[in-house]
Amino acid sequence: MHNSKYTLQNEEELFILPRYQDNLPATIETGIYEYLPEPIKELFKDLQNAQERDILLLGTLTVLSGCMPNVLGFYDRKWVSPNLYTFIEAPAGSGKGVLSWTRLIGMEIHKMLLDETIQAKQKFEELKREKIKQKDTDVSSLKEPPYKLLFIPANNSASSMVQTLSENDGAGILFSTEADTLANALAQDWGNFSDVLRAAFHHEPVEMQRRQNREHFSVEHPRLSVLLTGTRGQVMRLIPDTENGLFSRFVFYSFPAVPTFRNVFSQNGADPGHAFRKAGKMVKELYLFLKEQPETFQLYLGKKQQEIFMQHFQRIIKMAHQDSGAPILATIHRLGLICFRMSMILTIVRYYHHAKRVKNTEINIETTDIYISMDISVVLLYHANMLIADMKNGSKHIQIQARQQRFYESLPVEFNWSQALDLGQKMNMSASSVRRYLVSGQFERNTKGWYRKVVKPVPDEQ
Repeated sequence: MHNSKYTLQNEEELFILPRYQDNLPATIETGIYEYLPEPIKELFKDLQNAQERDILLLGTLTVLSGCMPNVLGFYDRKWVSPNLYTFIEAPAGSGKGVLSWTRLIGMEIHKMLLDETIQAKQKFEELKREKIKQKDTDVSSLKEPPYKLLFIPANNSASSMVQTLSENDGAGILFSTEADTLANALAQDWGNFSDVLRAAFHHEPVEMQRRQNREHFSVEHPRLSVLLTGTRGQVMRLIPDTENGLFSRFVFYSFPAVPTFRNVFSQNGADPGHAFRKAGKMVKELYLFLKEQPETFQLYLGKKQQEIFMQHFQRIIKMAHQDSGAPILATIHRLGLICFRMSMILTIVRYYHHAKRVKNTEINIETTDIYISMDISVVLLYHANMLIADMKNGSKHIQIQARQQRFYESLPVEFNWSQALDLGQKMNMSASSVRRYLVSGQFERNTKGWYRKVVKPVPDEQ
């Protein structure tokens, strides 16, 4: 019964992590990369650095999640798209810049959409000039064509963000290698689209009206993916605490700066981005294939797969709630949805790449992809805990929860007030703290001064 402890720069201050953190892996197991779908697998075969490989995989999955139109999966009584929100956190100069390669995966689609926009704009201008030349009074009623793109700039206003989604059929990827760009936008009255991000994660309708011209934009089923990189300070600025709804919607991966000079000549003239450009061509073909289908692809888990999935997350949430308390619950609930979405992405890529794919709009998610996604989810929980502990009062909440759990486990099934008070004093709990805890719902009072433990189920996410 112990807490994991890490000393910060101030040696008197302890960075406290939950006990189960010691059993969570910090990096994705190497063997997992061998089971990825072939087109993705090729991207990682020459990467030796585990953390670089991990962030590139998470970045790749996030970009792919924004390149899959016409794909839905049934989860928690809702149809969900595969979109992911990811934040890669590390000190400046630590090597997280390699994530720019993952942008290449979607660049072919981005260029295609921009070309369509340019051509539509040219036709619009030609028609407008012609109407003006003919003194046609309908010229004012002409509407400019939508501005199509895949990658959405992070320095947007709320209304511009919704307009961009609206013009792109509700889809797009918010990609920024400097999280401060988004944090600065969120800090402005005109740019506060934090509520848009929260709603878009669950594909809830978003709408916005501009005061100027009274323009109204609405997106019924937003399909937004987000990939950000930044430092720990930028994370805290964007998401100051776990009560901020954005925290549980993001997956995080953190790594420290290494005091070595990387071999900048290790590739012997080879361009590491070549594999990602090649993948970008495949992803464009996949995108067009999905978009052209007359019916939506519907992904689901079979009965046995559902049991595997449920056992995995029931075990995690029971373990985590005991050691970390309520602050971690929202993260794990949404981690289940994120895990499901990752398995959707992997299965769609695997399906498209299959030489003898059967044309079928109902697709059973591959069991391999469920296992891959569940293994990744445990790593993501490790990194979420690291951030929670470093947030305001995060370690304090973990410490209090751990102490209360030890107090609960040390008590007999039935006990009186004196026994509880004696045990509390041994654990440095004041009489008022013991009294508050005894009425917290973990215990029931039988007769005057006597209590009994109550076993209550872990609450569901509200």
